[in-house]
Amino acid sequence: MRDLKRPPYGAVPVDENRSNRRSSSEFQYYTTIELPEIDEQKPQPQPLRLSQFDRITRLLWDLAPTVFPVLFAAIAGSSIKSIASWRIQTTGGATIGLVEQCLGSQTITGAFLTQIRLRAVNFVAVFTVLLWCLSPLGSQASLRVISIVSSYPGKTVELTSLNTFTPYQYGYNQAATEAITSVANPLTASISAASLLATRNQDLWGNIRFPVIENLEKNSTGWMNVPKNDNLTYASLVGVPVIDLPTSGNTSFTLPGSYLSISCPVFDTIHTLNFTNFTGPDAPSPGNGNDCSWTSAWGGNQFLIAISEPCSNSLNASMKRTRNARKLIWESWDRGYAGPVKHRSPITRAICDITTTYVDANVTCESLDENQSANTCNLRSARRSVDTSHFHKNWTVFDVNSPGDLQLAKGYNIGLFQLLATLFPHMDENGGLQPLIGYFIDPFHAVGNFFGDNLMSPQTTTTKVFETRLSQLFNSALYLGISPSAFTGSVNMTEITMKASTIKDTPFKLTAENTHLKHIVRCNRPWLAVLIVSSVVICSFALVGAYLHIITIAPDLLGSISVALLQNKTEGIVGSSTWSSDEWSKNMRDTKIWLGDVQPEADVGCLALTTVPQDIPPGAIKGRLYH
Repeated sequence: MRDLKRPPYGAVPVDENRSNRRSSSEFQYYTTIELPEIDEQKPQPQPLRLSQFDRITRLLWDLAPTVFPVLFAAIAGSSIKSIASWRIQTTGGATIGLVEQCLGSQTITGAFLTQIRLRAVNFVAVFTVLLWCLSPLGSQASLRVISIVSSYPGKTVELTSLNTFTPYQYGYNQAATEAITSVANPLTASISAASLLATRNQDLWGNIRFPVIENLEKNSTGWMNVPKNDNLTYASLVGVPVIDLPTSGNTSFTLPGSYLSISCPVFDTIHTLNFTNFTGPDAPSPGNGNDCSWTSAWGGNQFLIAISEPCSNSLNASMKRTRNARKLIWESWDRGYAGPVKHRSPITRAICDITTTYVDANVTCESLDENQSANTCNLRSARRSVDTSHFHKNWTVFDVNSPGDLQLAKGYNIGLFQLLATLFPHMDENGGLQPLIGYFIDPFHAVGNFFGDNLMSPQTTTTKVFETRLSQLFNSALYLGISPSAFTGSVNMTEITMKASTIKDTPFKLTAENTHLKHIVRCNRPWLAVLIVSSVVICSFALVGAYLHIITIAPDLLGSISVALLQNKTEGIVGSSTWSSDEWSKNMRDTKIWLGDVQPEADVGCLALTTVPQDIPPGAIKGRLYH
């Protein structure tokens, strides 16, 4: 198998107030015509990477609603005027009403007002109004006919993760010595970065952090939303790696896992001269019916941790039986140090039960860069696992024997407890507070705190806070103890799955759905029909107008005051000089007029308006000289 290496996670910037800003991915932009309806109830689209052709196309789409009405007005106005100019030069002439309708309808507003002014209800009026109605309709059609919608085609991919119900691999002897660097260093880094990790569902290396289900279960069961409130949300500072995440698109999957859950029914203060001696003959009995002895370790002179051990090494995890929960004891000086006998510091004591919580987490990961394997993941919801193949919750990773061993290794847990107790070996020697104690008080400044009154006690720390933060410390060490390199960004699957590996059965496969944002150009059929009709009509009208302009012989004088300067012949028209232009047009709308040669007998003709049709013989205009 090939080696898979993931770079350290550092793509999501986090500032001092621990706000989480996410970068958006860029996706390839596709251009595809698709008429059927598309489900748009999907995650928000991401920014597009557009080609030059796509940019030009989208620019034309943006300009179309502006350009279309301008072109329509220019073509329609010019063509309507050409109709009047041509019609007035024919042998049949044109009525004043027709000419006025054409000249007054060269704009969309004029088309409506002219019909009202002239009280015109005829074919020309209806045609003109309908023609100009196509202008706004065509403009809207050009805007609405094409729309870009988001589609999310997906494919199934196979991912790999590591089973967290795996025993600590650095129990004693040479392995315990190796853990001083391989496990302790990333654990120290995680504790130091607690403020950065407070509301992040990924650890320093991009691994997925499981939430504390117990803190979410209030009035709900099943899938529960995971809030990003504070560092009490998550069960560990270190998450679980997910291997083979695609380098592009969004990947959604359900990640199963487990963590050590700590419940402390006793969290109180005792007044003794020293911590409890769990190795002597007077050591207290665990009292759970399954355990008879203890494994304990001192954290300098400031705290003590101990775990109960089974009476028989053959009491290892089994699907066929269960056991009572192991006991975990915590003792620490309230003031961080013992003090003189007469003024001895009280001791904070916690007697806890440790169990295993199995959890399923709904995760969506988004690729940050197609050229790298960095992903930012969103933990959407979580629930207690519904898988019935798990061990009973009272079995923990402390009860799992190594492959090939029929019994639990005696004294094996001392390696983990010594690691936690000596994580900061010289802190108390230099007048400092052990960071493990400081983590309960102020997790964001656990390293570097000094002694003071009532540093950590039932009066200053609630049971829930103590339980959650103690489990975070244990789970972080236990996760890293499975394979430090795998949990810190460098996964060597060949080494993990080799025959001699003690964790060869730890990797497991899970199915995920990988989706890519695909932008589809959708065509709206009704608006497409409107656009086609508008375009065909205006193009046809443009051709008609151009043709009429070509066959029109006389110069275009309509619409200008200069037509009044011609030697017009308007005999027989009776009206009032006080009439307005609207009254003249309305009263004389049925009177026909012609534009042509009003002096056909002369050697040099004269073009003007006339009301006498026989003054303009057919064809008399063409080929003559005119004043």
